[in-house]
Amino acid sequence: MYDGLVLLVDDQPLAAEDSIAALKQYVPGEQILYAQTAAAAMEILEGRPVSLVFLDIEMPDMSGFSLAACLEEKHKGLPYVFLTGHADFAAESYDYEPIDFLTKPVDAVRLGRTFERVEKKTSPAAAKVAVRTGQDYVLVEPKEISYICKEKRKIWIRLKDGREYQAAMSLDELEQIFCDYGFFRCHQSFLIPLGDIRQVSASMFGQTYEAALGEDTVVPVSRSKYAMLKEELKLLGVPFVKGVISK
Repeated sequence: MYDGLVLLVDDQPLAAEDSIAALKQYVPGEQILYAQTAAAAMEILEGRPVSLVFLDIEMPDMSGFSLAACLEEKHKGLPYVFLTGHADFAAESYDYEPIDFLTKPVDAVRLGRTFERVEKKTSPAAAKVAVRTGQDYVLVEPKEISYICKEKRKIWIRLKDGREYQAAMSLDELEQIFCDYGFFRCHQSFLIPLGDIRQVSASMFGQTYEAALGEDTVVPVSRSKYAMLKEELKLLGVPFVKGVISK
């Protein structure tokens, strides 16, 4: 169970009741605080040691985005999660740094993953991964990793700055570790950070797919993983917008 004070901010009492019911599966009821307005939320934050905030995005007095900006200014470092009934807000949410983005009604199983992220991101030790190099260990932040791959029976952790480390663990074992840091097994030989994906496209012969990471890194996406990748992105709140090819 999460042992800190949790604040839920939602202007709709009925929706809040559903969210609180889901939260009670992970947080003792007496540790859940509720505010119906942004003003009430700020008052609570001034007087109580809240350690996690769930913010509804659409509110009449102040949007969840504006309230998040206030949190980052006045309560820097306080983790928060966006809540909304409309996944279309996900794109705008990337201008902020939420722990997670959840759609309402909140799914209790999905909420469990949110609390796992909270635990990892708020623990200084867990915010990094120790990669062994001989008798030494190099501490690496997951966001520094470009991708993890298997080449000629060797497993490599390749960083965005060009450094690379050979891992003594299998890709299956690394997948279990890095899935909580937003990595996805896009191919039997590749683990990639979902947040770095810029484009997914069919390969030259149309039999497989490719994912572009940043500006100059392209990795394969197997046909069997293509649909799963799309679902993972949807779970993160990424909206899929129909478009046409521009010539």
